[in-house]
Amino acid sequence: MPEMDIASIITVVKQGKTVISSEDSMIVDAILRATDENKKATFYVPRALHEEVMMRYWTPERLKETGTEPVSDEEARQIKADFDLDINGYSNRIDCPRCGHIYGMYEFLKQGIEEHGREIVEGILALKDAAVIRVNPVQTLVCPNCSLLIRGRPHYYGHCQYTCCRGGQL
Repeated sequence: MPEMDIASIITVVKQGKTVISSEDSMIVDAILRATDENKKATFYVPRALHEEVMMRYWTPERLKETGTEPVSDEEARQIKADFDLDINGYSNRIDCPRCGHIYGMYEFLKQGIEEHGREIVEGILALKDAAVIRVNPVQTLVCPNCSLLIRGRPHYYGHCQYTCCRGGQL
């Protein structure tokens, strides 16, 4: 087992955050329980643990119910052309109730770059040994076409390094 970097853990704790180290099954259960109970949390986990959560959370029934599908080749090409990012994840697509523009993975990444900066988005997508799981994130979608704040329709997204899970939707 690799040594723990206590100095890094202390740095995170000094920022007011909690660090938990546990057997994988307990963390998977905590993520799924937080999802079911509509708790909000962000988990930074090893890739294998992320894959376990995704396998248990994204059932065929949940994918169908949420309208979540793989990002199309066309959308992936547009993301590559406009943002120089390689994406092979999944997303649902939401129609803007005002103008009809479709909000998908492209719009999610565009909004993420605008709100958090390109370095953050690139940093998350570049993760090799870790993944981020956002549970019930607070997220306001903004239509890039008419600037309407799209409320009440959650955007589901996933990539090898960054995924959301939401409870209370099914």
